[in-house]
Amino acid sequence: MNRLFEKGREGFLDGTLDWDTQTFSAALLDLATTDVGVKAITSSTNATPIVMTVTSHGFANGDFVYIDNHTTNTAANGLWKIANQATNTFELTDPVTASNAVGNGVGGATGYAINLGPSAAGDNWDDFNGSLVGSLVNLTSPTVTSGVADAADTTFTSVSGASVEAVAIIRDTGTPSTSRMVALITGKHIVTCAVQASASATSIVVDRLTYAIPNGTVLAFSNGASATMTALANAGDRSISVSALAAIVTANSRALAPATGSGLPVTPNGGNIVVTWDNGANRIFQL
Repeated sequence: MNRLFEKGREGFLDGTLDWDTQTFSAALLDLATTDVGVKAITSSTNATPIVMTVTSHGFANGDFVYIDNHTTNTAANGLWKIANQATNTFELTDPVTASNAVGNGVGGATGYAINLGPSAAGDNWDDFNGSLVGSLVNLTSPTVTSGVADAADTTFTSVSGASVEAVAIIRDTGTPSTSRMVALITGKHIVTCAVQASASATSIVVDRLTYAIPNGTVLAFSNGASATMTALANAGDRSISVSALAAIVTANSRALAPATGSGLPVTPNGGNIVVTWDNGANRIFQL
């Protein structure tokens, strides 16, 4: 998932950020290590909407939140907008349609919630630097073409530590509290059902796929239905082949899918980690 933080999006729109003249850096993140913008999930409800319990999360209504590695209630994994937040809980709503997420099981203490803003819990690098693996690396040879941000591939040297689940891009001022979060790259992407698929259907019409999806992937859609891939789906495809559906997948339902060949997650072994930015249409990210 190449997703802009809300404060990053705001910065490009108001002119605060300039990709090809300012210093931007990349960071490897261990999302199992918590910080202000990275929180461990305690549990979730098998309900509509899904209610996440994330102790003392500090997130706000209207924040975008990325959830991953949450087991059993796998329909909670994906990109959401927060509603009805309380000290230790919040509800998940679709950021496009505002519909409620539908649970597919009671989720336990697994996975993490990443605040993509716009609140102060997900705006600057000081909210995420506790999850850093290794060191920040400045991006070089930045380019901007047709709203697409790109740069030279990035090498992180002699990396050791915990598993790396994501790469973050920041506007690096040298001071964490003023270094604005720009983008989060997780090696996963959102699949959106374009046309309702009936129970027993063996294919689903989807919005054009950003990345390939491996055969055998189980997609947990936001309406509570699941689908198992029966063939590789390629970037650009408009339909996916699945085992006969047990339940309807409604139009606009969304699921989180792994991107073939992303390389994430990765476990450092003390050697170098080379991040080869996407050579497709999106590059590092697209405005």
